Amino acid sequence: MDFSENHNLLIQHQVMQAYWTAAQAAIFTADVTVSKDKHHSIAIISDYLSHDVQFVHAAQGVIVDYLRGLHPSVKHFNYVSDGAGQHFKNNKSLLNLTYHQSDFGSPASWTFSSTAHGKGPMDGIGATIKYQATRKVLSGKDEDAILTPEQLYKFAQQHLKIKVFYMDKTKIQQNTDCYKLLNR
Repeated sequence: MDFSENHNLLIQHQVMQAYWTAAQAAIFTADVTVSKDKHHSIAIISDYLSHDVQFVHAAQGVIVDYLRGLHPSVKHFNYVSDGAGQHFKNNKSLLNLTYHQSDFGSPASWTFSSTAHGKGPMDGIGATIKYQATRKVLSGKDEDAILTPEQLYKFAQQHLKIKVFYMDKTKIQQNTDCYKLLNR
């Protein structure tokens, strides 16, 4: 799992002011290995731009539900991420890991790799979404503009071989409230 750097939503012939006030979309990625020959590329696009524990927990819920639908026999989750302290390797994330069984119905473990962008398949998933969206926008047609995170989600869902979900900031807040994440 990893966060891709927030994607600036561009317009081909925008004025300079738009560059400094461009809307953005957060992209959370996961490369899921179920068995030696079964992989799933997953991305969660959101208008919630904070790369924090609340986003990670909500994303874990989406990923667990999706995988349970495809592979009901999965009994344990092992998350692999870099050691970025802001959203993965911190006391809140590790505390949430201890609640994984009660929150999501199965135990989990977490493996941390070195902290750096651009090293793993998750980074490739985010780069693919951003590159293909930018190519479409820079084609120069007004109807190809991607102006909101939801439009980025719809584009990725229709044009890429990545399983894409949209999670708005309201859903992340509801997840935070439901699991009382701020009071743990």
